[in-house]
Amino acid sequence: MSAELVTVQKFSTHTELSLNRGDKANALSAELVDALTNAVDAAHQDGTQLLSIRGAGKNFCAGFDLSSLDRETDETLIERLRRAECLLQSIYHAPFATVALIQGGAYGAGFDIAMACDYRIAAPESRFRMPGWRMGLALGTRRTAARVGQETAFSFLRAAAVIDANSALASKFITEIADPVTWPRRLDEISAELRALPSGSYPRLKRILLNDTRTADLQDLLDSLRAEPLKPRMLRYVESKS
Repeated sequence: MSAELVTVQKFSTHTELSLNRGDKANALSAELVDALTNAVDAAHQDGTQLLSIRGAGKNFCAGFDLSSLDRETDETLIERLRRAECLLQSIYHAPFATVALIQGGAYGAGFDIAMACDYRIAAPESRFRMPGWRMGLALGTRRTAARVGQETAFSFLRAAAVIDANSALASKFITEIADPVTWPRRLDEISAELRALPSGSYPRLKRILLNDTRTADLQDLLDSLRAEPLKPRMLRYVESKS
């Protein structure tokens, strides 16, 4: 794992991960996805009971890093997105509680990282957007619908609109709004809630409540990526924003 890309701190059974590309709004380069995957995988094995994820700097995560698009091919892009989906699945189905601590922008795959977490705590100024379907990318679609319901997810994903924290809370994209100053106390409260449960109860609860659609989600993503040439779709999207 690259220490420059993901900072890992351990507090007893709480593991805190910080995306450390603040100068790039924590956009998900291939290397950052690999570093974050390694950190989450390690937490699966080291007795972690609570995993929190935050972004360094002013933003949680700006999504899939497209800055190297000119040098990419369909094959490299497909592999990067496949790896991103595997990361999201590892967070969503983790055998411990997961918390996204969101400030600034949570866009695209960054939004998906937040949605993969059990608790989604956002600063008041946070903003959210999922533009993937503007490129025809089926990333995180079922997970979003499982969190907020089909109609809300359908409207949000097709519009690709930016929403604020209050709208995100009303639509259940986040679980609460809290000033970052209060986040350490809130994490302590969540840890206390977990300690009040019998051993093994929380992962068992997740296994019961969360439908395991990992195979279908990955196949839907790959089908969407291969439906037509991928890089031109991404280039058109980038050009539409300029």
